[in-house]
Amino acid sequence: MLLHEPFDFHALSRPDFDFTQFEGCGITYGQAKARSEQLAAVLWSLGIGKGARFAILMRNSPDVLLLFLAASRLGAVPVPLNYRLAPREWAEIMADAGAELIVADAAFTEGLDAALAQREMMRLCADGEAPGWPALQSLLAAVPPLTAPVITPSDILFQMYTSGTTGCPKGALLSHRAIVGNIVQSSFAAPYKLSPGERTLVVLPLFHIAAIATALGAACSGATLMIHREVDPAAIARALTEDDIVTATFVPSVIQFLLALPGLDKMRFPGLKALGYGASPIAAPVLQHALEVFDCAIYQGYGMTELGGSCCYLTEADHRKALAGRADLLLSAGRPLPGSEVRVVGPDDEPLPAGVTGEIVVRGEQLMSGYWQMPEATAETLRGGWMHTGDAGYFDEDGYLFIRDRIKDMIVSGAENIYPAEIEGVLYKHSGVAEVAVIGVPDPRWGETVMAVIVPRGESGATPEELEAFCREHLGGFKVPRRYEFLEALPRNAAGKIMKRELRERHWSGHDRRVS
Repeated sequence: MLLHEPFDFHALSRPDFDFTQFEGCGITYGQAKARSEQLAAVLWSLGIGKGARFAILMRNSPDVLLLFLAASRLGAVPVPLNYRLAPREWAEIMADAGAELIVADAAFTEGLDAALAQREMMRLCADGEAPGWPALQSLLAAVPPLTAPVITPSDILFQMYTSGTTGCPKGALLSHRAIVGNIVQSSFAAPYKLSPGERTLVVLPLFHIAAIATALGAACSGATLMIHREVDPAAIARALTEDDIVTATFVPSVIQFLLALPGLDKMRFPGLKALGYGASPIAAPVLQHALEVFDCAIYQGYGMTELGGSCCYLTEADHRKALAGRADLLLSAGRPLPGSEVRVVGPDDEPLPAGVTGEIVVRGEQLMSGYWQMPEATAETLRGGWMHTGDAGYFDEDGYLFIRDRIKDMIVSGAENIYPAEIEGVLYKHSGVAEVAVIGVPDPRWGETVMAVIVPRGESGATPEELEAFCREHLGGFKVPRRYEFLEALPRNAAGKIMKRELRERHWSGHDRRVS
C-alpha cells in the first residue's frame, strides 16, 4: 500500500469531512486531495520527479503534510529539515541529500540565502513571498494535471536525517512499506482508534518522526488534524478543553509544561480518549500526575527514526497495572508491537536471557531501507536483518522491555537527539579548551540537558559565557551546553579512553529512568 491511497479513499468517500483545522481555517478531505495533486504537479513541472530529493523547512501547517502526500503520488523524496538547526547545518544536509529544491517559510529564507550563497538551488516560499523566492501559491493554478509514475511500496517515501555518534548526519531512507506498516502495527496497540471526522491534536514539529508518523496515521484514518504551528502550553490546554480533541501525542516535556499551568488541575477534558507520549525521558511522578489530571487512556511509544516510528508500546492497561501496584512498569518501554520482533543481544548478536542487559535490536516491516549513500553504516546497523538501536536494555520475566542506558552517547533533550561528538568538535576549536567531554545530565523540564566538562587551556581558560557565545556561532540553539564543569583532568581508563560513565554517574545517582 502507498501512503496516499488510504487518504484518497477518505477524500473520495467523505470529501466534505475536515482534513485539517489550522489558525481558524479548515480544509476538507476533498480540497486537500486536490491541493496535494496540484503540489505534485508543481514539483513535477520543476523537474522534481521520481527519486528526486527536495527539502522542506517549514513550521507546522497543513501544507507540510500535503507536500508529503504530493511526494507520495510523485515518487519524489522529501527531506524535512529541523528549523532549530543553524543555517550551516541546513546547507550541509541538503548538500548530502542532493536536494534540488527547497520549500521554506519566509522566516527562514534570509538564513538559507546566506548558507546557500555558493550553491545554485531552486527555491519556493511556502507562506508568501521573499526576495528571490517565488511564492508556492502562485504556481498552483498554472500547472497541468500530473500523470503519476509507477510507484511501489518499496520506493522511498521520505529521507529523514538523524545524526550518528560521530556527529555526521545520516539520511534514514523510509519506504512506503515501512511507514504504512508501522501505522498498521500501531493501530493494533493504540488504546483508541480514531474514526473519520474525530479530532486529533498535532503540536509536535513535523520534522520529527513521532509527529510525522502520528499525523500521517491520523490522515489514513480519515480523522481531522487540529494543527498548531508551535508548542504553546496555554493554547494546547484550551484546545483540549474547547476543540473536542479525542487524541493527542506529546513528548514528556510538553506534558510537564501543561501540568505546570495554573488552574490545569481544575480543567476537565471530557472528549479526550487517549494521550500518547514518548521520544525522551519522563519522571514517574509526572506520569502519575498526568494520569490523574487528564483522566484518559495514556500510553507510551518507544522507537526511533530508523524504525519509522515505534516498535514497542506501554499500553493503557500497563499504566493501570502500574497504578495498581506495579509502579516499576512506569520505567518500562512496554512490549513489542504486532509484527515487531525485539531482542536483547550480546556482542555476538546472540539473544540474552531475561534480566540480562545488552543491545536492543529490532526486526519488522517498519525498518528503514538503509542510510543514504552510507553502505558501510547501513550494513553495520542492519546486520543480520536486525536494526541495531544502540540502546542498552533488558527484558523482564513478563516480556516488558526496560532501557537502562545508551550504548552510544546520544543525549535526548526535549525529544531532540543531540550527539556529544559534534559539540566536542566545536569546543575543541576554542583556544581556552584543552580537553572536553560532553554528557547528558538530568533536567526536570527537558529530561536531559547538555553539560560540557572542560579541562581549561592555560591559567585562565574560558568562562561559561564565552563558551556559550562561541557554541551559538556554530550550533543550533538546542545543542549549546546549558551547564559547564571545569576539571583539572578528565577520567580515563588504562587505554586512555575518557570514562564518560564516571562523569555521568554522579549526576544520575537516584534517577532510575534514562530514556523512554
